[in-house]
Amino acid sequence: MAGGNSEISHVSDTALMVAAARARETARPDGLVRDPYADRLAGERGHAILDASPRGDILTFGVGMRSRFLDDLLLELLAEDRLDTVLLLGAGLDTRPWRLDLPPQLLWIEADFPGMLDYKSAILTDAPRCRLERRPGDLTDPAARAAAFAGTGPRTLLITEGLLMYLPAEAVEGIASDAAAAQVGYWIMDLTSDAFSSRITQQDQAIENVRARTAIKGSAMQAAIERHGWRGMRLRSYTRDVMSIAGARIAAMMEARAAAGLPRMEPAPADDPSGVHVFSRATTG
Repeated sequence: MAGGNSEISHVSDTALMVAAARARETARPDGLVRDPYADRLAGERGHAILDASPRGDILTFGVGMRSRFLDDLLLELLAEDRLDTVLLLGAGLDTRPWRLDLPPQLLWIEADFPGMLDYKSAILTDAPRCRLERRPGDLTDPAARAAAFAGTGPRTLLITEGLLMYLPAEAVEGIASDAAAAQVGYWIMDLTSDAFSSRITQQDQAIENVRARTAIKGSAMQAAIERHGWRGMRLRSYTRDVMSIAGARIAAMMEARAAAGLPRMEPAPADDPSGVHVFSRATTG
């Protein structure tokens, strides 16, 4: 397990906890993601935060599922030769430029707070597999967003993994508008309905504490995206597609829940939108 670092005070507890979850998934024989860098980035603090969570096992599974689906969709778009640039807003402690087999000519842009990017740069000194550029700034600031989107276009993929649910509604609208104005071609994001969240678990208080007062999610978030011309293109569903990659693990979790005397979780409705989505502009198909 990685030790402490003088820059860690600039990194959010949520980012460290998510990195720890990826590290735990990596250590499992049936883990949904393989991230050899996550343990280093999480450090002792990240693992301690995850251990303190009353629902750490479910959170770990959820992070693994989201990471796996996003990986799959990203690699699909690359295999179809749709991309030459990826813009990751709220990059946090993401490690895809290092752990995925990416084209060396691909430009990967990380945008986040300066302290977050500095911490990752200090810990993760390995060479990435593609071209890497970092753009520090506060994504709730329109000027910082404009700088993040500079030079992007139709062959750019925007990724907002685990980000939009924390932002104020006006920042979500701003990102959707800025991406459309920059003619960004594709956008991968995770969406979780209120009903899905309630079935799985109540949100950890540590996560609720960092959500903006006007934060939105689920159908309200999807509506905000679609107002700016974005349309659904592909989906990896948390309630349906997950069974093909983790059916046995889900069955074991349900058995453990029953053995503990906890109530059975009702199945999600067929139209539940929870999952990792690819949106595109009408001009990109």
